[in-house]
Amino acid sequence: MQKLLVVLLLLFLQASFAQEVRYKTITVKPHLEFQNYEHFKRLVLDSPDSEATHIEGFSFQWGYTHHLRVKETKLPAPLSDGTRYIYSLESLVSQTKTPDTAQFQLHLDAEVYYHPVNSSEIAESNAFQRINDSLYTYHNLVEIEVPSHLRDAFLAIVRGEEKKTGVFGYVSEGRVRLRGVVRKTGL
Repeated sequence: MQKLLVVLLLLFLQASFAQEVRYKTITVKPHLEFQNYEHFKRLVLDSPDSEATHIEGFSFQWGYTHHLRVKETKLPAPLSDGTRYIYSLESLVSQTKTPDTAQFQLHLDAEVYYHPVNSSEIAESNAFQRINDSLYTYHNLVEIEVPSHLRDAFLAIVRGEEKKTGVFGYVSEGRVRLRGVVRKTGL
C-alpha cells in the first residue's frame, strides 16, 4: 500500500511539473510587424494564428508567406513581457512568394529606446541607418527604398520628428519600397 501511494505521488508530481507541448501548423506573414517591447522597440514575426514573435530555427524571408509546423511549449508562468509560449521550428510546410503588386503597412519610428540616450549612444538609438539618399535600413532587418516624392516625409520620420505608418511593396529578399505614408498611426 505504501509503495502504491509513493508511485501515485510521483506520478502526480511529474504531471504537475510537465510542460504543456503542442505541435501545430501556423502561418507567418511575408513582412515583420512593429512591436513596443519591454525596454525598446523592435520588428517581430507576424503570425495571425499564433502568438509567435520569434521561432527558434526559422530564418524569416521578406516577401514570402510561410506555413510552418512548429512545437509550441507553454511556459510555466508568463515572462515579464507577457510571453506565454516558446516556439521552435519542426518543418517548413510551404513557402509562397507574395505577388510584386502586394502591399503591407509597417509602423515607422526612429527611436529604438523609450528613454533619452547620451551623445555616444545616438547612432545606435536610431532605427534607421542611411545607405544613400534613397536607401535606408530599418532595425538592421530590412532595406527601404524611398522614392524622391516621399523623401521629405520619410526624412521627418528618420529625424524623429514624426511617427507614421508606411505603405510598402516588396522588391526583393530583404528589400521593400515605400509607396506611401499614412498620416495617422495607432501606435
